[in-house]
Amino acid sequence: MDEHRSLPCIVYDRSVGGVRVALPEAEIVPDSFVLSIDASREILVCSAVWRKAEEIGATASGVASLNPGRPASLEALQPA
Repeated sequence: MDEHRSLPCIVYDRSVGGVRVALPEAEIVPDSFVLSIDASREILVCSAVWRKAEEIGATASGVASLNPGRPASLEALQPA
């Protein structure tokens, strides 16, 4: 996945320390990614814990608020 590519997704579950998202191309999402959530106006740094065909379960930490009106999307993080 290109380091600047964003993919639309659906956030099904959000807890204090994690998130479950669904998207058609889950297999191309790297182990670390940024998730922007419109409903809670958050940007989260995530680390994948498990994967299914079109879902990813990940640990998450909040990093910032985002502008309203932006849909949920994933963006790859550069490898460290």
